[in-house]
Amino acid sequence: MEERGLPFQGLSDEERAAVEIVVTDVDDTITKGGKLYPNAFRALWRLKRMGKMIVLLTGGSAGWSDAYIRQWPVDAVIAEGGALILAHGKSGEIVYRNNPMLDPQCQKKKENLLRLTAGLRLSTDQYARIFDIAYDKKHLRAHEIHTLKGMIKAAGGHWSESSIHINVGFGSYGKRSALLYFMESLYDISGERLAEKGAYLGDSLNDEEMFAFMPLSVGMHSVEDMREQFVHLPRYITAGYGGDGFADFVSSLEGPAE
Repeated sequence: MEERGLPFQGLSDEERAAVEIVVTDVDDTITKGGKLYPNAFRALWRLKRMGKMIVLLTGGSAGWSDAYIRQWPVDAVIAEGGALILAHGKSGEIVYRNNPMLDPQCQKKKENLLRLTAGLRLSTDQYARIFDIAYDKKHLRAHEIHTLKGMIKAAGGHWSESSIHINVGFGSYGKRSALLYFMESLYDISGERLAEKGAYLGDSLNDEEMFAFMPLSVGMHSVEDMREQFVHLPRYITAGYGGDGFADFVSSLEGPAE
């Protein structure tokens, strides 16, 4: 069995040569402490200059993702945990697609859960979310999170936990299934090719299914801090947190310094 959770000390020549597609989380993977720093933004542009396909796979809102697809050098953004995709079309236009696995009663169930949990603090970007609900973890105590997860299940939703939010979706999709569906339907890239030619970067428990799926997966140092909570660790864990670890990965992908 392949060893997992190894300290990231750079990619092998074989790994470097294989990577054509970089799929990455955003919050605390490209950003650090809620901010986008110059080293991480430069790393995104270096990826683009290398000719890599860049796909953001985020629990972030449709509103944030609209800014990413317009202003960042990325090919696509799968937003709100897999509920929708924003991508550059063949003619340069921005294409929007909803996940067909969204619950037809999504909006009704979302509004009902919001009423039932009216006393809990929401993410400050909740106004920019179309399909999901994001609860602000730092304002929730442990027993409130436990109760909330039970209420989400009773309301017909599913939850995932990032470094900053408890995200709620309505439908039979997650990060992995959404990525596979959108890559196949929009780009004709199969799951097999994605696993062979892709790398995944993430930072938290909601990235675990992607760590399990992608042979070349890289977790930021926050994964080390939560190591015992993971069933599926990434292949590598960086020394740096957030965008620092992301930038280290991109530097290694460029190759060893001359």
